[in-house]
Amino acid sequence: MKKVITLFCVLVLCGCGAMGIGSNHRTMVYNNSKNVITVTSEGGTQKIKPDSSANIYATEQISIQNKNSACPQVLVERKVNTAALILDIFPGGLLGILPVLVDAVTDNLYRMPQAYSYSCA
Repeated sequence: MKKVITLFCVLVLCGCGAMGIGSNHRTMVYNNSKNVITVTSEGGTQKIKPDSSANIYATEQISIQNKNSACPQVLVERKVNTAALILDIFPGGLLGILPVLVDAVTDNLYRMPQAYSYSCA
């Protein structure tokens, strides 16, 4: 029975980001501009009408373009999942590099913002 409990504890500590915190690969993009914007990510391309929003799937980055040349193209970048990284170090550090490796393979070391608001006059 002790072996089963020990194995369970090792598995729980192996992927703190994957199992406990998880990553956010969905970003709610709000269009606060007066033009239709085009949002591109590895999930595909989507057009968002003015004063509306869309849920975008992305693991790397989101590119937002506007037909209006005065409005800039924006890249929404992912950020480090600090809570998962802290849990990977302690108490996950007791297992060596395994927790960081599990979170890296499952793509839970980084996360996209939950929401992004695009504005251009």
